[in-house]
Amino acid sequence: MTDQLGEILKNTLKAIESGKEEIFFIAETSRTETHRLINELSQLKTDITEIISQVDYQEKLERRLRHRLMEVNRAHQEHTHKQMMEAYTEAKDAQVKLQLLQQKEVQLRKRRDDLERSLGQMQVTIERAQNLMTQVGMAISLLQGGVVEALQTQNHEQRLEMGLRVIKAQEEERRRVAREMHDGPAQTLANIVLRLEIAEKLLELDPSRVKAELNDLKNLVRANLQDIRRIIFDLRPMALDDLGIVPAISKYLDNFQETYGIKCQLRIEGREKRLLPAMEVALFRLVQEGMTNVAKHAQSTRVDIHLIYQEDWTIARIRDYGRGFEVKTAMNAPGEHFGLVGMRERVEMFSGRFSIQSIIGKGTSIDFSIPSSQEGGMTN
Repeated sequence: MTDQLGEILKNTLKAIESGKEEIFFIAETSRTETHRLINELSQLKTDITEIISQVDYQEKLERRLRHRLMEVNRAHQEHTHKQMMEAYTEAKDAQVKLQLLQQKEVQLRKRRDDLERSLGQMQVTIERAQNLMTQVGMAISLLQGGVVEALQTQNHEQRLEMGLRVIKAQEEERRRVAREMHDGPAQTLANIVLRLEIAEKLLELDPSRVKAELNDLKNLVRANLQDIRRIIFDLRPMALDDLGIVPAISKYLDNFQETYGIKCQLRIEGREKRLLPAMEVALFRLVQEGMTNVAKHAQSTRVDIHLIYQEDWTIARIRDYGRGFEVKTAMNAPGEHFGLVGMRERVEMFSGRFSIQSIIGKGTSIDFSIPSSQEGGMTN
């Protein structure tokens, strides 16, 4: 039975990996098509602006020639038949040309609307493909990472619940990294490519300006490198593996304070000790999520972080002095406080305790504790 299950899992993994490649191909093809549509749409908007200008000019010309034809008709005795025919022909030609230009404008506008709809659909396709890539990647990670073996010792309901919790935690983590990469380095790199193209043109047109442009680019690359390093640190801080939870949190708070201008004070109580890797990752992620909520919502100028080591429990407290909120409402209908619900669920994954106290106008205190030792701890 075990061999059959192993073979099934092996075949399933192959199928999932194949599907992941197909999804990646769809995503990349959609991105390529999106860039093509963006370029075509940009050119089309330029064409529409030009055709609108032509239509405006032709309308004025058509009105002037039509008015002249009316004057010629009223004073037909003063004009020859040839002059009257010329006035009629010019007015008619102007009217036909105007109609053609107006028709072309309608066609261009329709094409623009179609392109914008197609672009929206492509963006939806890319987003869905990215979500599928995340979910498929999680499935592969779970199958390859030995979670299945750990789940075999539990009953069906326990396996299902644990699997769903692991998947949810991993998905949220990947979404966070994807958002940061998209909003930070990806945007900056696109800007760098554009600036390089400008520098390339300046090299031909105005070489004296190239040096200044390259200096700006150098600063931009440095800032982007700093963002990438920060994301790597947030993803899995090296200090966490090498030195433990306290140095990792301390370094994170230094970066947090520099980034947001919010004063952070870390206080340690009890005898510091190394925890299981899963416990240290969990604590770091919880502190990280709590501080993210402070930065986004608390409007506080300072934060106190308290880490307490006990024999059986490790306790952390994040205390801000900001605007506060209604805890019951926020936890039942999270809205902007969805991160707090995620923190609570992460704590519950490790059979821990989680509580929030908040007073409007006076701030919020988030307390969470997890067992200092736990068999079968999970990492993300």
